Amino acid sequence: MNVIIPPKRRDKKTSFKKLVSYVSTREEKKPGEVVSNEAAHTAGTEYVATPGFGQLVDYVGRKRAAPATEIVSTSPEGIQRVLSGEVLCETNCWSLDTAASEMNHTASQNRHCKDAVYHFILSWQGDEDPSPDAVFRSVRYSLKQLGMEEHQYVAAIHRDTDNIHCHVSANRVHPSTFRAQNMWNDADELQKCCRVLEREFGFKVDNGSWHMDAYGDLHRTRRDMPATPRGAAKREIFSDKESLHGYAVRETRQMLNDFAEQDCLDWPLVHNVLYTRGLGLREQQGGLAVYDLLNPEGIRVKASDVHPAISHTAMVKRWGEYQPAPPASDPDNHEAGILVVDKFYMPQLHVRDQEARRERREARAVARDILRARYDAYRTGWDKPDLRAGERFRQIASHCVVAKAHVRESVRDPLMRKLMYRVAEFEKMKAMAELRLQLREERQTLKETGENRPLSWKSWVEREAVKGDVAALSQMRGWAYREKRNAKQRGSQIHSPDAVVSFGPGDDAPLLRNPTHDVRLSKDGCVEYQRNGITEVADYGDRVEVYPRNEADQETWWLAAAVTARRSGDNAVINGEQTSVTRLLDSGAVLNANNPVHRFSVGNKAQQDRIDVTEAWFREKYRNNAAEMESVPRYDSNEPDNAPARVIRDLPRP
Repeated sequence: MNVIIPPKRRDKKTSFKKLVSYVSTREEKKPGEVVSNEAAHTAGTEYVATPGFGQLVDYVGRKRAAPATEIVSTSPEGIQRVLSGEVLCETNCWSLDTAASEMNHTASQNRHCKDAVYHFILSWQGDEDPSPDAVFRSVRYSLKQLGMEEHQYVAAIHRDTDNIHCHVSANRVHPSTFRAQNMWNDADELQKCCRVLEREFGFKVDNGSWHMDAYGDLHRTRRDMPATPRGAAKREIFSDKESLHGYAVRETRQMLNDFAEQDCLDWPLVHNVLYTRGLGLREQQGGLAVYDLLNPEGIRVKASDVHPAISHTAMVKRWGEYQPAPPASDPDNHEAGILVVDKFYMPQLHVRDQEARRERREARAVARDILRARYDAYRTGWDKPDLRAGERFRQIASHCVVAKAHVRESVRDPLMRKLMYRVAEFEKMKAMAELRLQLREERQTLKETGENRPLSWKSWVEREAVKGDVAALSQMRGWAYREKRNAKQRGSQIHSPDAVVSFGPGDDAPLLRNPTHDVRLSKDGCVEYQRNGITEVADYGDRVEVYPRNEADQETWWLAAAVTARRSGDNAVINGEQTSVTRLLDSGAVLNANNPVHRFSVGNKAQQDRIDVTEAWFREKYRNNAAEMESVPRYDSNEPDNAPARVIRDLPRP
């Protein structure tokens, strides 16, 4: 098991406001659900956050609308276990519903503690399934070691990810003494707790800053190699792009390690090793930094993070003061020690699919960068709807002033004038009250439609994918691959496909608008083409599955061939029954004869030969019959939904 302590805000306020804002717009729907513009606009609007501890408790308890709560058990010490929806919680407060209010009230008694919220996560490995008793006992032991045994807390077990984890939100302020607990060195204390709990409950031993020996003694873990910097790790995890640190480690660490063991890693050799991989070394802020030769002013990495042997202290101690790299000269002059650059760092390349075609990976990476830039431009240019509340209130006040001025000029009787003033004031108060109610309704409408806040990154991508954006579709499929859900067959398919077309990695295509089928886009990027609610062609990104209605259903085969033709076809292979494979090959060949722009092709030589023979036969047979050629449908990704239906004929095949 291991522990995670989320970072806190620097302004000494609750550190979970941004986290709750993200959770309130996070999609909790299943991958098979349909994406629509309405769903994208209303995503996250059902979450209602409460300030202070309420935000953290609502997130830990997975509260979105109003989950049903059920008290499972209550211990003699007053500790309750509550089932909130599908989340099992434990708290020592009066109840889970009042836990946030109790914590806020207790925290308000200490005016010196600016941020009383403490949050940490206990996480287990993916193949472990600890019991609730073991999880909550681990929570109580951890709080005891932190000196917060009697403090208020809420713990919740989450099982909606690959590994079971437990969120713990505790109040640093003691409920009786109102003293705030000092959380110095809390990470080390929690790491020690993990090692003790692993031995006590038999959990799998995980890596950490402390380890336990065979005698039960704790020792600080010493690392042979430095850990990956947090920024580099986040880049590779969230953007799926290789960081400069990851590239330098992958290409140079083993060579540097070999030379260091031979005690020959001097300044010229370090420069040569890095130079052959497109990297440079220079002094920076009292240390050494590794940088990209193609972008010297870009991101730099500490040399000691690449390998401890090339740290500034180690190199100066062994080989003297820093020596800059020799100037570039003739590569044929071996005495100068100049080597040829074999590789360069490409920040656009993905961490996965290292052996896929470089051109396709670069194009996909650039397209996703452009997609992100478009979203950033959308966020920058988004303006919150202006209800002009102040201007409308001022108009009412100005109208009252004008009415009073008119009374002052037209009414001579002082008593009548005073009465008319009061009437004008009453009309002003009435109009302002009506305006307040109207503004409340307008704000509620904006909140319900989601127009009071910009779309989240995921919701915006879904909206663009619905419009047919290829990069957005690729991004959605990337999320699905990362979550390992792309291989699961959707429940809408009740039988196995007649034919399956498999493609190479990252070979994406846009969704096709056609007059015969409806398009259904799922949140994992799966595009289903349906007629009367029945899926006939399913595009999962890495494969296309065909489900024809019957033997006479030629329209489904035309559509499957058109979807396949939007791919490069380099590694495409068609599998299935021989009759179905042959029919799809012949349909694609006929489309080639009528559509020279998008070519239907596969990587299998025998299948490609069949396509070429059929296309040549079709062109020769119908060379003088243009009407027969025009009967083959043309599918356009930009074609409107209301395009006129074409006549589809079951053309003969050789």
